[in-house]
Order: sequence, then C-alpha cells, then structure tokens
Amino acid sequence: MQLKLYKRSTLLLTIVVLIDIISIVLLLTNRQLWANNKATTIFVFVLFIFILSLIYSHYDLNADKNLIKKRVSNGDVALARIKGGSFVRFARDARLRNHVYWKLDVEVYDNDMNNFDTTIIEKFSTHQTSIPSGYVYVTYLPDKKDECLIIPNVIISSIPEYKPLVDDYEKALKPKYLNAYVNDGLILQTYKDSIEASKKDN
Repeated sequence: MQLKLYKRSTLLLTIVVLIDIISIVLLLTNRQLWANNKATTIFVFVLFIFILSLIYSHYDLNADKNLIKKRVSNGDVALARIKGGSFVRFARDARLRNHVYWKLDVEVYDNDMNNFDTTIIEKFSTHQTSIPSGYVYVTYLPDKKDECLIIPNVIISSIPEYKPLVDDYEKALKPKYLNAYVNDGLILQTYKDSIEASKKDN
C-alpha cells in the first residue's frame, strides 16, 4: 500500500509542478492584463503556489497515517507474522527526509484466525537496515490482502476496544511481538534490541 501512496504522491507533485509552470507561462504571456496591478497579481500568484505546495505536503506526509487511523477506527485490523524482507528503494518525502521501502513476506491472521501468505511494501526510517522476524498488527481488508499497513503498537494499546481481539490472538497464537514505532519513519525492532538501544541512549 505504501508504494501506491508513493505513486499517488508523485502524481500529485507532477500535477502541482505542471500547474505552476502553466501559471507562470500565462502570467508572462499576458503581462498587459496585470501590468497595472503587479503587486496584487504577484501576491495572489505566490499565495496560490504556496497553497498548492501545502496541499501536496499535507498529503505526502499524512496519507499513510490518515489511512491507518481510518482503518483502525473501522475495525479493519489483523495480526501478521513477518517472516523476512528485501530492500526495494529509497525515496524522499515532502520535507526532503529519506525513507527506505522494504518488501515484507508476511503471514496474516484475520479475526477468525484464518491465515494466508502475502507480500506487502512498507515505508521505513533509514535507520531500518534489516527486517526482524516477529508479529505486528496491520490494517486489513479482505478484498485488498496486499494493502496492509503496519500499525504502531501505541495505537493498538491505546484503544480499549481492541483488548478482546488482542487477547484472542495471544491465546491462539502466543505471538512474539516486534516493537513497531515511529521515529523519522516506521521502525521495527525486537524488544531485546529496543531495550539495548535504550540503554545505549541513556
């Protein structure tokens, strides 16, 4: 799903750039229409470009977060076991921060404990240099099995309504969770590695 969001963001950026170029061309080829109102015209143009840039930046920086919130609030959540991953590509966001995309091999368990294998592409912090094995919660739609998004642990743990579902998973599967959190992008760690990293920071 992250790769689809990246492609949509790239398309939106392309549209914004084209609109900017067309606007500049129209202004330059029609100077006589605004020659007597230069200050107002330039101010409106700059404001227009600024608003377009804000729209692009807001989408690029928040599309995945908003989608996760929407699906979690709709109850579209499942448990997934990450079996491994492979590097896909680097990319930058609207703030020029680098991210790395990994393709993950996962086994997803729906709310009825039915399982299936699939691959998903997820966007991570550049601190993510390898993919550990373990369990995470993901967004899940039955008709879009390859569009899962990893849910940071803090989101699931902060919603009391999910406790019965979490208890069911833990009774049935006894999952060994990974620590999924956000720090300049998504990071996955075993809890042992998280504790060791925390000790080094302190």
